Amino acid sequence: MVDDDAAPVVTIGELRKQYDEERFYRDDRAAAEYAYALAVRLRELGETDEARKYARECLQLAEALPSDTLDDVASARQDIGGVPLPEHFHDGVVRSRLRDLLDAA
Repeated sequence: MVDDDAAPVVTIGELRKQYDEERFYRDDRAAAEYAYALAVRLRELGETDEARKYARECLQLAEALPSDTLDDVASARQDIGGVPLPEHFHDGVVRSRLRDLLDAA
């Protein structure tokens, strides 16, 4: 049985392109979310050094985002490129979810 509701898998190249675009347009929240998705996908593929790069980028961006209210940290999207996003996206969650990549950096 095929799940018709499943999001199509986005290539790493497409994720990188979108990340670069969000950085260019200075949408730091979107860039952080794409960096998070890249870190997770690259970790799954065993590309640890590249995953660490995006984990650090994600954390740096997340630390600069507003986080004073629940609205500030509530995720507007459920996933990016097949990677589920945390319900609340902020630097503490990034540190927790990407700890293995950040600790080894």
